[in-house]
Amino acid sequence: MKKMTCKELEGVCDEIITGNSPDEMMKNSQKHAMSVYDEAHQNKMKEMAPMQNDPEAVKKFMSDFKAKFKAAPEV
Repeated sequence: MKKMTCKELEGVCDEIITGNSPDEMMKNSQKHAMSVYDEAHQNKMKEMAPMQNDPEAVKKFMSDFKAKFKAAPEV
């Protein structure tokens, strides 16, 4: 299992997020952002929302994210 902070996942806080795979880490990150749902997390989600309509941006984000996940420390 790997661990990263919310900030390392393009978020806004130092909460530790864990996952066994990039997909699980991403899902756990989204759950975290939705559960906290403060102004900072809301603003970050709004900032990132347009990317969903740009396949190239999503592809780059996921490529970068998978590299970060690979380099993340084990729990």
